[in-house]
Amino acid sequence: MKVCISGPAASGKSFCIENYLDGRIQGLTVLSESSRKVSEMYPELPIQNIGKFREKICEFQRQRESVVENLMDNGIILCDRGIFDNLAFLLLQDKNLFHKEFTTVLNAYKNKVIKQYDYIFYFDVDLLGGITPLLDRALNDPLRKATINVDNYAKHIIEFRNAFIEVTNYFKGVKVIPVVAKPDEEGFDLRNSIVKDYILSDVNASVRLPDKNKLRYIYKGA
Repeated sequence: MKVCISGPAASGKSFCIENYLDGRIQGLTVLSESSRKVSEMYPELPIQNIGKFREKICEFQRQRESVVENLMDNGIILCDRGIFDNLAFLLLQDKNLFHKEFTTVLNAYKNKVIKQYDYIFYFDVDLLGGITPLLDRALNDPLRKATINVDNYAKHIIEFRNAFIEVTNYFKGVKVIPVVAKPDEEGFDLRNSIVKDYILSDVNASVRLPDKNKLRYIYKGA
């Protein structure tokens, strides 16, 4: 099984994986966020050329997924961000590179170089109460400051969500499960627990979800 956690910046994806999923689900192999790895290899690139930075992330993500899939006989691959996140960022930041990468990804799926995600959790953020202290700390991250407009986080959430939906609409059979949370410790804790139970319900049929109505599809490919 191959699962991805997607969503806007600072929505708690890595925190969920590190504190609720990794080491707590048997047979789980985690692919950490590729942008962090690429920024370590090319520290000046996010500032000098954001399009090239995103292109490097796309290439790195495809390579990592392909290698891990070929090495694994069974178990669960869990991606902290994935191919569709990278395409969404390219769509927003460099449309020429987006069309190039889109063709590459399409061919990679067609030729079975990499496999599709069985489902994607989309971590959406309810900003009705404004920027919380938890979000404020997360948005002060240097890489986020270099790659998105942290001063207008609400705009980032909306633009990224729209780009992500547009990208997934290009691919058949993509199952996206949005989980909306208030950006505080209580909201994130509830969401993360639900995600853990959802994955466990696929691993072990005896695990019951607390409330399936908390999960809903925003898009299911034809």
